[in-house]
Amino acid sequence: MRQRGVNPLVSTTLLLTWLATLGCTSHPAAGSGATTAAGTSSATSGGTSGTGGTSGTGGTSGTSSTSGAGGAAPVKPLTPSGPVTITGQTGVTITGLHITSTTGPCVVIDGSTQVTLEGCDIGPCDGVGVHVLDSDQITVADSYVHPELKTTGCCDSGDGLFIERTTNMLVQGNVIAFGEANIEAQAVTHFQVIGNFLLNPQNTGSRGQNVQVWAQGSARSGDVTVKNNYALSSTDPRYLKGYDQEDSLNFGFTTGIVAQGNYIQGGQSPSGCGLIADEAANGAQFLDNVLVDTGQCGIGIASGTSQAVTGNKILNSTPVAGGGNTGLFVWSQYSDACGPVTVANNVSSELKPDMVTESGYWNGGGCEPVTLTGNVWDAAARAQLSPAAQVLPPPPVPPAPRLCVAPAPWVSFVGMPACGGP
Repeated sequence: MRQRGVNPLVSTTLLLTWLATLGCTSHPAAGSGATTAAGTSSATSGGTSGTGGTSGTGGTSGTSSTSGAGGAAPVKPLTPSGPVTITGQTGVTITGLHITSTTGPCVVIDGSTQVTLEGCDIGPCDGVGVHVLDSDQITVADSYVHPELKTTGCCDSGDGLFIERTTNMLVQGNVIAFGEANIEAQAVTHFQVIGNFLLNPQNTGSRGQNVQVWAQGSARSGDVTVKNNYALSSTDPRYLKGYDQEDSLNFGFTTGIVAQGNYIQGGQSPSGCGLIADEAANGAQFLDNVLVDTGQCGIGIASGTSQAVTGNKILNSTPVAGGGNTGLFVWSQYSDACGPVTVANNVSSELKPDMVTESGYWNGGGCEPVTLTGNVWDAAARAQLSPAAQVLPPPPVPPAPRLCVAPAPWVSFVGMPACGGP
């Protein structure tokens, strides 16, 4: 909530050992010149440095590759690189890189247009994985972003993606793991997050989201679509790093949000939800999402005008001591306007800590009028949605690649080639 993801519903190295040597190259978009002048980029094995250029270290190596779980294509060798900075450039594509940093963020895209970052392994980093600011027409796709920096407080020094004041951005088909927030976006417009696998965020006092979209100062975010993602917080030892999640998907000071078709699983915060319209989240539409065992709350409407919660399925069997433990709530928690709210055709079941009492829906007041149509709550909902493993199976990892399957562990998507170096 006020801590960008904390809501007061309180009632009282790395994952797998890579067998491949990974790495990095950069090249201009088709039609741009391969020069080192300001505003363009050069394709070299170690990168270039200079005004508006990229920087990197190391050359190409190509030993063995690895394969992801689930029969996905093998990960191809990449080219090693140090941190990459794109400043004031237009028409740049960065691909086939393994970017690491011991001195700050791994990738910075600043004041640039038409930049694509794809098919890369980004991390570990001594800062943010990818920092985008004051830019337009940016794509981050089919990459593995894992900064792995354990921060010591607020805010945004260790996010997977940190996006500020940027328009027309697409984030698709990535595996993004172990960020302070995995995606933190502020003052963005025309922003799309589609088909990513988002894993185990690391709350250090004010984050802990898989996706959070918020304002920056007086500049609200708007026209945001978060669709067909798989957001997971899990203690499964194969992920090797645990999680500290607040809300999984959180929106505040926004106008025009669509969260649709996401699969959201896990979470044990006594004040967190799987999906929430937080302070002044106006015009939010939560459509056809699946939420499984997201702790004390599935979906929350805490503020904002003209909300629609339609066609969602919530099955929570992991209540949290001291939490509200409600599948779907509508409850004004700020002085900002709240309502009207339409709640239609949802199926929601949440067990209370006694593991018998159900609270699939609760209205705490302040968002009237609330229109309820065609919903199924409590035991009848649990009967429809159980067992979750069969009725509500998770999607592949990542759910919707853009052009190729990210060079990451845990990938299970079949039907596209693996990303990688040349």
